[in-house]
Amino acid sequence: MLLYEFEGKQLFKNCGINVPASQLLESPDEEIVIKPPLVLKAQVLSGKRAQAGGIVFDQNANLFGKVINGEKVEKVLVEERIEITREYYLSFSYSTETRGPVMTFGQGGSGVEEKRVKSFPIDTAHPEGVKALPARKLALQAGHLRGVGLPEQLVETGKQLWEVFIKYDCELAEINPLVVDKNGKVWALDSKVILDDDGDFRREIKFPERNLFGRPPTENEIEARIIDEGDHRGTAGSVYWDLDGDIAVIAAGGGGSIVNMDALLAFGGKPANYTEHSGNPPREKLEKLTKIVLSKPDLKGCWFVGGTANFTDIYETLMGFVEGLREIKPKPIYPIVIRRGGPRDKEAFAALKEIGKKEGFNFYIYGRETPMTSTAKIMMELAYGNISKR
Repeated sequence: MLLYEFEGKQLFKNCGINVPASQLLESPDEEIVIKPPLVLKAQVLSGKRAQAGGIVFDQNANLFGKVINGEKVEKVLVEERIEITREYYLSFSYSTETRGPVMTFGQGGSGVEEKRVKSFPIDTAHPEGVKALPARKLALQAGHLRGVGLPEQLVETGKQLWEVFIKYDCELAEINPLVVDKNGKVWALDSKVILDDDGDFRREIKFPERNLFGRPPTENEIEARIIDEGDHRGTAGSVYWDLDGDIAVIAAGGGGSIVNMDALLAFGGKPANYTEHSGNPPREKLEKLTKIVLSKPDLKGCWFVGGTANFTDIYETLMGFVEGLREIKPKPIYPIVIRRGGPRDKEAFAALKEIGKKEGFNFYIYGRETPMTSTAKIMMELAYGNISKR
């Protein structure tokens, strides 16, 4: 779970990190009680919000309703403005290369990707103890910052951020910028914290549930997730997000599903959802997932797409899809493009052709001889134009 800035700073404060005095506004009508000079910060999950106009120094500015990198602003954090003399970047995260935690430290501020920062692995088995390591590493880092000495409090903040990282089971705990004011006091002016969802059961502090887009989950997203609960026979619904388009997508496989979504977007399609199934789920799971996917109003087509499977029973999954389709009974009948391959696919395709003729479903069926992504174009032509039925 990616936290908003104000949520991450709550964890910072719990571990002793200095953050500016602040007030969270949830309505443009709320009175600001923090004394100026102030900074107003849109609370969105995307990065680079300053460049998008999400950080302003005008107390009378109204950020509510503004769209920042595709996110609508519904909360604004008002903070006292800190007079900065130096700024740094500091984070703890996990590295797939070292298979352990790393500390990254260096010059901070916007555009940190292009600044002088370095990462060092943290040896959690060090005899001095884990909490001593960030300070040791921070001290070693001073050299690549042109010899600038590090304030003692900054080193202490490194220890405190490490505590945040470990205590709250973080995948990332980041401060950028971490600044020093004119009096030598160190402040965390921003936060970026990603929590490991698998550690949620042991965290005392809880945050409102949200999906990848920063909003609360929809009823469909909640219902889809339930499909796999207590049933480990493949997956169907654990990954599901509602989108704003009109092409329903039931994709198979993780990497393949992403490639297919990219293809649909490239041809101008607007997906109504993103979901995937894998691992040979039984037909009842596909039935439930299909009913959720096709329950969205104003659909113009459905794309059931996947690669050539090794172990997934194509007949079972497609018959589960048909059973869900029968319950929804979409009106008007829209085109349904199916591209799949694997065990029992010929049997499945023969059954689909009979079902389509008998029950009036508008099936367009493609097997392993047809590239997955090419059926994205077919889906678009059928939904918005004309193409001869195959």
